[in-house]
Amino acid sequence: MKEITKGLLFTAFIGTLMFSACKKEEQAVAPPVPGNEFMTTVKVRLQNTANANDTIWAAWKDLSGGVNPPDTSLAVINIKKSSTYNATVHFYDDTKTPALDITPEIQARGNFHTYWFFQTGGIINHLTITATDHDTNIPPIFIGLADTFVTDATVCSGRLEGVLRHQPNSKNGTFAPGSTDSDVFFRLNITN
Repeated sequence: MKEITKGLLFTAFIGTLMFSACKKEEQAVAPPVPGNEFMTTVKVRLQNTANANDTIWAAWKDLSGGVNPPDTSLAVINIKKSSTYNATVHFYDDTKTPALDITPEIQARGNFHTYWFFQTGGIINHLTITATDHDTNIPPIFIGLADTFVTDATVCSGRLEGVLRHQPNSKNGTFAPGSTDSDVFFRLNITN
């Protein structure tokens, strides 16, 4: 009788271990959430859809990590009135030699990122910006690294702020969830 009881207890113990092991295998482990991207430079390229020679590059740089003011000497965008421009946003880490283009990494993680443009000053109501790239979420949500800029007939100036939001597991098409990878600004002039 003792032999049978010991055998039953041993079998029950082994069964419990196997059941526990099976339960652990069945539990899905979430992949690690990617961290914020490190970048020192944000560039915006705009090309006039009616004139390929009308191409503008603007660059915002902070090589000191916020210790010193950013270099905004090239952060100026001059575009023409009554025009449409195709725009792309590019990100670099200039602490590397040569500079590391991290734009492809951000594009590859499009389901975790959105790029937002905010206008202040005279350009409000005279510049329409529409994102043209989308991620693979269901339904797709814009990424914002490819855009169209459409100007009306008004000559004016203002400030264009660009913010890259890092939104893993929370991207929903709004600005709020997540954290900020990059927050830069450009002087934007709509000219004749």
